[in-house]
Amino acid sequence: MRIAVCQTSSNPGDKAKNIETIRATARTAASWKADLLVLPELFLTGYNVGSRLRDLAETRDGPSLRSIGEIARNVACAIAVGFPEISGDELFNSSALFDAQGNLTAVYRKIHLFGPDEKNLFAPGNELIVARLGDRVLGMAICYDIEFPEMARELKRRGAHIIIVPTANMAPYFEVPTTFIRARALENGVFVAYANLCGSEGDLEYTGLSGITGPDGIDLARAGPRGEALLLAELPDKRPGDLFSTQIEDLQLPFSR
Repeated sequence: MRIAVCQTSSNPGDKAKNIETIRATARTAASWKADLLVLPELFLTGYNVGSRLRDLAETRDGPSLRSIGEIARNVACAIAVGFPEISGDELFNSSALFDAQGNLTAVYRKIHLFGPDEKNLFAPGNELIVARLGDRVLGMAICYDIEFPEMARELKRRGAHIIIVPTANMAPYFEVPTTFIRARALENGVFVAYANLCGSEGDLEYTGLSGITGPDGIDLARAGPRGEALLLAELPDKRPGDLFSTQIEDLQLPFSR
């Protein structure tokens, strides 16, 4: 399996331009024979647009998501991308996963909301999501979620081989894309694909440093802190469990059963 991770800046509030960026990036990823393209958190609208997110939000069958599904189908590459999801009166920070046929395979709603701004805007999700893509099982997380080792561990326990993490990690939290991501991969024996924004939106400066990390905690690909990048890594045919042992089966604490 080949995974592409896109580090880029969003056009805040301009869904049409961001969809065109997705289209161009997906074409490039497909030309590199990527099976999956991962884009950043809330990339469809931009992350730092405040209360405008409610007006920009769509349902999971909205026109923008249908367009992204068509892109996935046309280039025959699965796509994961962040978007603001409206459901009734509630707004969620969500990530959509489309397969290479353009089908909406899964939608994950961010459980761990970061800081007062997110908590004022969004309702928290309440369901962990694992989804099959070909012969791989993907665990879905968004940004702050991956800072909680318990969440990555539970995704692994549910069968995830790969954890995909659209993110909007901002300065000064440079330890997240490096130390935290490598730790989550190593301690669970999984691949982690981490797609961050770069540049700035309003008063936020993003850390970049998107990456694809192997189950040994070693980076397969890593972007710099500044500038756009499209990363590609080929994952081995063997499952991480065939290559590395983890402590999950041997954990003896009472709450592990």
